[in-house]
Amino acid sequence: MAKHGNDVSTLILFESEDKQQIKNQGQYYSNLWNVVNDQSFANMRPETGDGGDMSMCQSWHDGVKKRDTSGSKNSMFGRSAVVENNLKWYNNGTENIYVSEGTQSELFVSGRIIKYKKPHTEETKTKLSQHGRKPCVSPSGEIFQSRGIAAKAYGITPEAIGGLIKRRISGWHWL
Repeated sequence: MAKHGNDVSTLILFESEDKQQIKNQGQYYSNLWNVVNDQSFANMRPETGDGGDMSMCQSWHDGVKKRDTSGSKNSMFGRSAVVENNLKWYNNGTENIYVSEGTQSELFVSGRIIKYKKPHTEETKTKLSQHGRKPCVSPSGEIFQSRGIAAKAYGITPEAIGGLIKRRISGWHWL
């Protein structure tokens, strides 16, 4: 309606209780008359007999907003998918799955593996320690290779040094 206005009419070409027949006829006439591209039709998509996409209509949105799904009116109230489906953790030594008890593969045993990250290599540690380091200058003109080193020298935190630099307080700045 927003695109074409309110001057629209509807022509019923076919009636049936069979949804598939309605869909087939809708597609046939949509293609025959090119209803999506022809400006004399208001169709934004081919006819399928489903009434169209109502999610773009204000009345649909108003209905969703008014729907009360609190407490016992919520279809999941007092229910748990885990409990209802009797879901349990199983593992095969390398991966975890969450399935209904008794449906797991024979390769899986009950329980869950907690996966820990492998430790960083020395090369990675060096790269991480260098990342983001920038030399900074104290108010007295002393140059530090990082705000961490400057913080140790002044007995404050690196975050405090960063804050002083960011707010341009007391003469601290990046090199």
